[in-house]
Amino acid sequence: MNEHLHHRGCGCLQALSRRGLMGLGLGLGLGAAAAAATSPVLAADDAAYEAMLIKCIDPRFTTFTWSFMASHGLQNNYSQFNIAGGPIAAVAPAFADWRKAWWDNLDISVKLHSIKGVVGIVHRDCGAAAVAYGDRIKTDQAFETARLTEALRAFRTEVGQRYPRLRVDIGIMGLNGAVTAVT
Repeated sequence: MNEHLHHRGCGCLQALSRRGLMGLGLGLGLGAAAAAATSPVLAADDAAYEAMLIKCIDPRFTTFTWSFMASHGLQNNYSQFNIAGGPIAAVAPAFADWRKAWWDNLDISVKLHSIKGVVGIVHRDCGAAAVAYGDRIKTDQAFETARLTEALRAFRTEVGQRYPRLRVDIGIMGLNGAVTAVT
């Protein structure tokens, strides 16, 4: 069965526009109540999730990242940590003050969600990468690829040292949403 991935212009969410919601009137409240009453309830402390995603806060990549995770069978099966630069923030000296927040979040996801892996995604044209590695990253794609790859590998190594049982998948997302795995 194919699942539809919503995107700008797909049309299936037009009913949720302001005009669409106004047209639904009181039916919205009754429909929401019916949906809530028939939805399965998950106990958060009993839930086990497959992975934790760390990604950048750049809104250009939110839908692409969601689509990537869903296409890998992880829809609604991962916890998520968003920070400028994503995995870069966990390893670059420029963001040393931020690291504790990432590691604390990973630790709680391991404890609460029994995750089996971590997914680290960086993206091209990242402002945080420029802060960490200099403006050359904006104009030299080979340099950008090398620095992003280096950061991702350092990230994988660091996660592996702290959590040797976790699988770590890393990749670079292009401006079109395609992810190139880093080995």
